[in-house]
Amino acid sequence: MSKNYVCPNCRFVGEPKRYTKGSLGWEILLWVLGILPGLFYSIWRLSTRYNGCPKCEYPYIVPEDSPRGQEIIKKQQ
Repeated sequence: MSKNYVCPNCRFVGEPKRYTKGSLGWEILLWVLGILPGLFYSIWRLSTRYNGCPKCEYPYIVPEDSPRGQEIIKKQQ
């Protein structure tokens, strides 16, 4: 298996980048305001992490060696 992925949106081929939704600033503020809001927001942020395209941030990238990945690469050439 390769570590490279293909983005169907922008045709980028390479390693994905890890993204976390939300804002670290808001998370810190909610922790300062109270434990429960901060806890809920932290759990939400951790549950919405995804590997995406480093070029366009598209979340649905596919492995380069998968059938869909090969199809995208062939269309690009």
